[in-house]
Amino acid sequence: MHARHTNILARAVAALCCAVCLSAAAQEWTYDGAELARFAADYERLRDSNAATDDPSLAARVGYFTGFVLGVARANADRGWYCLPENVMAGPAWDAVARFLREYPALTNARPSTIVNGALAKSFPCTEAERAAKKKEEAAAKPRPKPKPKAAPKPAS
Repeated sequence: MHARHTNILARAVAALCCAVCLSAAAQEWTYDGAELARFAADYERLRDSNAATDDPSLAARVGYFTGFVLGVARANADRGWYCLPENVMAGPAWDAVARFLREYPALTNARPSTIVNGALAKSFPCTEAERAAKKKEEAAAKPRPKPKPKAAPKPAS
């Protein structure tokens, strides 16, 4: 299983490099929930085929999906919405989002990042203890306000 996800990731990274070259077309393109669902379906098709692809467009779509999911997951990992296990590989997160989109197709009108966060929250819920620990870490990381300096006494007139 790990080798299969590594193979997909390697192909996806190569495709992403190719996709950057298509910047002119990308200027008018927006990534929405429906597009995320299409790219997730491409990911599942490629994953389930257990084969490489010679289609650079397919590889780019899968690369965009996998990169987007990991980016959202890493950006929001400390918010307490979901708790990815320390040892989880990228594949289970990708699978969770693709499965969520199949189970809830009506949500494709939502923002892609909202869909990813919802999928990860459903698949990797935090326990109360994990939530409390994240809040404690967050509070410790916030800078404490500096105390206001005391006003100097007014001179006697």
